[in-house]
Amino acid sequence: MESELERLEARLGDADPEVIAEVRRTVHRVAEKLLHQPTVRVRELADEDGAVSYATALAELFALDPDAVQAVTRSDIVEGGNA
Repeated sequence: MESELERLEARLGDADPEVIAEVRRTVHRVAEKLLHQPTVRVRELADEDGAVSYATALAELFALDPDAVQAVTRSDIVEGGNA
């Protein structure tokens, strides 16, 4: 997402910084909305008996780097509602 936003900024050239900031906020909100339900479902599946861990499920579902998985599964982030 970040690399696509950077590409867009480069293509827009000298666009108004306030507009760029709003585009960034909007893209982040859309991404969060798109990822919310799959993330909730991964948590539910990971809680089932015999299921893989939440971190493993996330890594498989989203093809994530192990460091990225650790970042999004830290309890202070998950419990704070920022996952």
